[in-house]
Formats: sequence, structure tokens, C-alpha cells
Amino acid sequence: MRTKFFYGWIIVGICFLLGFLGTGIYAYTKGIFLVHLADELAGGSRMQISLAFSVLTIVGAVIAPALGRYLDEHSARTVMLLGVALTALSFFLLARTQTLWQLYLVVGLGFGVGVNAISTMTRSRAVVSWFDHWRGRAFGIAIIGGSLAGVLLPPLTNNLVEGVGWRGGYTAFGAVMALVLLPIIYFLMRDRPEEIGEVRDGHKYVSNNLEQMVKIPLDERVWTWQELLKTPAFWSIGCIFGVMGCVFSVVMLHLFAHLMDIGLTSADAALVLSTVALFASISKPAVGWLADTFGSRVSICLSLTSQAIALFLFTQVTTFESGLIAAALHGFGYSGLGLLRTFAMSTSIGSRSLGLAYGVGKWIELPFVLSASPLAGLIYDLTGSYNVAFTTLSVVLTAACGGTLLLKVGGAAERRRIRMEQAQTGESGRSA
Repeated sequence: MRTKFFYGWIIVGICFLLGFLGTGIYAYTKGIFLVHLADELAGGSRMQISLAFSVLTIVGAVIAPALGRYLDEHSARTVMLLGVALTALSFFLLARTQTLWQLYLVVGLGFGVGVNAISTMTRSRAVVSWFDHWRGRAFGIAIIGGSLAGVLLPPLTNNLVEGVGWRGGYTAFGAVMALVLLPIIYFLMRDRPEEIGEVRDGHKYVSNNLEQMVKIPLDERVWTWQELLKTPAFWSIGCIFGVMGCVFSVVMLHLFAHLMDIGLTSADAALVLSTVALFASISKPAVGWLADTFGSRVSICLSLTSQAIALFLFTQVTTFESGLIAAALHGFGYSGLGLLRTFAMSTSIGSRSLGLAYGVGKWIELPFVLSASPLAGLIYDLTGSYNVAFTTLSVVLTAACGGTLLLKVGGAAERRRIRMEQAQTGESGRSA
């Protein structure tokens, strides 16, 4: 099957669709359902509803190391199929939830396993198995699907909930996932290029760029979880993206309500959320190019700084137009959340044990993500505003830039450095 078209781009397309109809539906619509769930199941308390999503995070962290090891050694396709089936079932069950404990059970266990099985970790493993030199750009395209869902789904979901209620909305989500994603993954997904006689990046690219082919021993290293926990770069990645993850969870769950609290209509608030996702979508290929070209340190610092400024701006928003400006900047910043985590791990740890690194890294990220949404909800319950929560997160994002100094650069910059070292070593050998 050595054709001109590289099948890896089909894998990218599957991950794109999985992000849109899988994690995208879950991530970008939960804020719209928050008020309805709080009013009907928790007596109006947004903190109690937020805790359900914290249970989801705990379950995801518990299963992540084993799931990551399975992805490294076995099949991403199998994990995707299981994740889609369980997430669709959870949407159906959520539509029939009558009590708070049922919400915790469905969100915590159902989504906890299902959403994590189709998360960035699984899609990262799939893409990295097919791409090396094009890794940043390929993954940048693969995860646009999730952000594109954020562009289209908030206003559509708002209209859907107003038309058929929140229970009808969840039922529709489950049906779409099951009917569209399951057959596509079953028939088209392939785990590794060797299955069809290919290589990473494709035979055509490799043969046309032989001078760029640099063997990086770290990329093939097999790690144990104990070794990972002794590596400063691994801890740095966990803390940096733990901060970014908690910001993502707070914004996705609470920004819609914050915008309505300051006087925006539900339609305008949904459009602001869509703007966040729009700029995240159009920025992902650019951020992927930045990572491939300049490496992880520059691209991650730019991402963190953009989000920090945007969160501060959200505390100053008074009009729909000012909300759009903050949303655009935040969208650019968080567009690198999944992309840059994958890039940083694959360059600082290598791609052979990427799944395990992702899974164990969830435990480092857990305290950040676990506490963020409930604390933001508690701050709102106590003060009637999210401003303190957003300002605090802005400061933490800025501080996280220091962690990039522990990372390997990666990308074309790293390969140039290695080629120069190899050339100097060769010259020294000939002189001797």
C-alpha cells in the first residue's frame, strides 16, 4: 500500500472527528447545562454540580496509567471503540438522571472511563504512531475537531436545550455519537503504519528528506513509572499542563454563567464561548508549526501568557464586544493544551512510552484540575462573582512559564543541534 497518499492523514481525520463528536460535545456544552442541572438536582448550588466533574477527574486519573500502558503496547482502536460506546451510553443515562447521587455516578464512572478513553491521550498515541517530523502539525490538525465543536455547539446546544430541554439535549448527543463514530472507527482506524506496510511520515517523505532523518535514542526509550517520577522534565510537564487543564475546566464550566451574571444574554454568552473555540481551532495549525520549528519552550510560554492575559480581561468585561476580545486571546492560548502537552512529552520523554507518561502525568495534574472547578464554584457561592477565581488563575499561569526551562526543545531546532553535534564529532574523529 505504498501509495502517494499517506494513510496517516486518515488517522488524523478520525481523531479530528473523534474530538468533534466525542470530547468536544462533552467539554464545550457542559457549561450550558450547568444552571439547569444545578436548579433541578442540587437546589441551585453550582459547586455541588462541579463536584461531579471532579469525580470524573479522579476516575480518569485512576485508570490513566493502565490505559496509557495498554495504548503503548496494544490498540488505540479498541480503546476508541470502548470509549465512544460508554460515552454515548452515559449521555443516555444522564438524560434520565433524577437525583444528585445518580449524576455523580453517571458523570464520575460513565464519563470518567468513557471520556478518558477517547481523550487527548488516546488520540496522541494514535497520531504519534504515524508521525515524527510532522508531529506538531499533524496533531494540531487532529485536535481542531474538539475546538471546532466549541465554535458550533454552544449556540446550537443553547437552542437545543431551549427547544427540547436539557434531557432531550443529552439524548440527542448520545444518539449522534453512537451512530456516527462507532462505524467510522471500526472500519477505518489502524493502529500503526506497519499494519499496511508504511513508516512514520510516509515512505515518500522519508525518501525525499533523507538528510533530515536523525536518530534520537531518547525517542525509543522504554520507561517505567518509577523512572518517570525521577525526571524533572516529567514533573515540569505535569505541573504546567495541570495548570492549563484547571484553567480549561474552569472556563468551560463557569465562563457561560459568568458572562450571564454580568448582563449578557444567553445567546451572546454562547457566542463568546464559540469565539474561544473558533480562535482555538484556527490557531492549532499555527501552534503546531511553532512547536515543530522553534520547539516546546517558546510555544508553551506563548500559550501560557496569552491565557493569563485573557483571564484578567474576563474580569474586566462589561460588554459583548470586550468579551469577544478576551475570548479570542484565550482561544489562541489554550489551543496548545493537548497539542503542546503531547509535543513536550514526546520530545522530553520520547514516543515509545508516551501513553504511560500521559497516564502517570494525570496524577501530577490531578490536584490542579480536581480543585479548580469546585473552588471557582465555591468562590461564586460566597462572593457572587468569579473575578477572584479568574485573577488567581491568571497569576498561576504566568508563574508556570518558569517550568519550561526544564524541558527539551524538540522539533527542528533539536534535530539541527543533534546534526551539528554529529558533524563536529565526525570532524574530530577524522582529525584524530
